[in-house]
Amino acid sequence: MLRSCGVDAGDLVVIAVGNRPSYAALFLAVRELNAAALVADGGTPAIEIQHLCARFGAAAAIVTLDHASSLGALKATLSDGLVVIAPVFSAERRSTYHGTALLKLTSGSTGLPKAAKTTDVQLIADTEHIVAAMGIGPDDTQIAAIPLSHAYGTSVVLIPMLLQGTPIVLRESFVPHQLPADARNHDARVFAGVPFMFDYFLANPPAEGWPSSLRTLVSAGARLTPSTIQDFVNRFGLRIHSFYGTTESGGIAYDSAQTIDSLDTVGYPLPGVTITFRDDDGAVASSGRVHVSSSGVADGYVDEADSDFRDGGFLTGDYGTLDSDGRVRLTGRASTFINVAGKKVQPSEVEDVLREMPGVSDVRVVAATDPHRGEQVVACIVADRHGPDPTVLAVRRFCSARLSPYKIPRMVIRFDVLPLTARGKVDRRAIDDAVRAAMAGFPEQLC
Repeated sequence: MLRSCGVDAGDLVVIAVGNRPSYAALFLAVRELNAAALVADGGTPAIEIQHLCARFGAAAAIVTLDHASSLGALKATLSDGLVVIAPVFSAERRSTYHGTALLKLTSGSTGLPKAAKTTDVQLIADTEHIVAAMGIGPDDTQIAAIPLSHAYGTSVVLIPMLLQGTPIVLRESFVPHQLPADARNHDARVFAGVPFMFDYFLANPPAEGWPSSLRTLVSAGARLTPSTIQDFVNRFGLRIHSFYGTTESGGIAYDSAQTIDSLDTVGYPLPGVTITFRDDDGAVASSGRVHVSSSGVADGYVDEADSDFRDGGFLTGDYGTLDSDGRVRLTGRASTFINVAGKKVQPSEVEDVLREMPGVSDVRVVAATDPHRGEQVVACIVADRHGPDPTVLAVRRFCSARLSPYKIPRMVIRFDVLPLTARGKVDRRAIDDAVRAAMAGFPEQLC
């Protein structure tokens, strides 16, 4: 079908169909031609799909029928309300990706998403590392509620199904009231989710209790707080296991512990993965920037200098260290430090302090411009409705006993809930917009 639409070996096909039953077959059809796939999230606007096609030189795109007219010439009609289109740009802009199986998009939370070139061998190696660590076998049915378009969904859900026949219960999105019933009806054992999904079930426990078969709970994509892990154990008797990875490196570490003595770590390095910590000026004491070596690391980015693909692996944007038992503890992000009058503030350090403050349910710390200091520290707080009010004065007093003066937030912005992207990560762009709006409304707080 795709060949008749003009797709040849080395071409790129953009797939933007979401968690549909036909997605796996479409991905295999692309690989059967030795073409490369780039998978966009379900619900991606037509204009963004068009930009992806143009930027990465796609030969074709598989989209829903309602997107077809605005994206290009219709080449074929498929089942399930899908079509194949030829994108609207000249043929000479078509790119070739011989040897590449999948272009894995980064989240793009602070700019345009990058695309990491990944081969079949790398995809398989990454999944082999993951299933070995998580104990996922051919008979372990998984709940598939995370986007299969994301690197997390690809490695933990899609490829195990294709590689070893692990069944999945597929939903187009996270449907909270349906998930427990799906688990019971299909005797599902594994649920790979993101933190907000587990927080939902803590706030809204299933009426019939937690499904007895659903015993392996995995969380990735964003920070899983120790309180969520502890509360889940207290309410349901189950430990949520943190999984740490990046789009570029694949899986890195997994916390398989059943006890709760490692709530502030992301577990041990996966089988086949080597982690080292590189010296970096922005790292907190006794930590370094996480470098990952494994057969699952991607080849590099498309059309970009691959400065972080080095020394046979990938240098992540995370700072970390090992605890006394060899587990990985993340201590911050290399790209997010705040420069206050020449002094570096790691947001995660301030966040960890504020999470201990009575009245604070969740928090993100970001930078805002400051006419005198270059940047200032801003705390974006979700208040605990059952605790004391975390006012600006209360926040500054609490932090003053625990942080150096230059690390203390000068602004506090209240949220009912932190905004999330479709992938379950905190939406930094939405937070930055809120900070800019607050600064415009209260310029005196910048002094």
